[in-house]
Amino acid sequence: MKRINGIDRKLLEFVQDDLPAGKRPFDAWAKALGIEPEELISRLELLNQRGIIRSVKAILRHRKAGFSSGAMVVWAVPEDQVDRIGRELACRQEISHCYERPGFGEFNLFSMIHGRTDDGVLRIIRDISSALNIGRYRVYWSLRELKKSSVNYIREESGEEC
Repeated sequence: MKRINGIDRKLLEFVQDDLPAGKRPFDAWAKALGIEPEELISRLELLNQRGIIRSVKAILRHRKAGFSSGAMVVWAVPEDQVDRIGRELACRQEISHCYERPGFGEFNLFSMIHGRTDDGVLRIIRDISSALNIGRYRVYWSLRELKKSSVNYIREESGEEC
């Protein structure tokens, strides 16, 4: 079992919750822990190096941010163009996820597209189709946003690390 001290245990509790909004979000955590923000960042890096955490990532709640429409679009891309087209899709600001998924027949490139309206999302899809010359795709509309949560690094009942 990997041992951690009290400050790191509290930091892990913070990491499992939402990051405070603001220009310097880690400052609030550092203040609550009684340490400098630079030390907090160093502690996160050390926890990562020790294999206790994998990463610290932001979770965007699209609907709360005003993007009430979204669709997973699966594209039929020739195998020799997947890397290039995948990079182009991933660089678009309207796309939050883009990845290759072999095993789905001709539809091998998946992307999650967000917009303020369904018509807006459809315009984005048509624009991408035209710009990248991808004639075959399927659209799967998001009906609701599922709960997004962080990893639980500490077992609540025993206090042991996961």
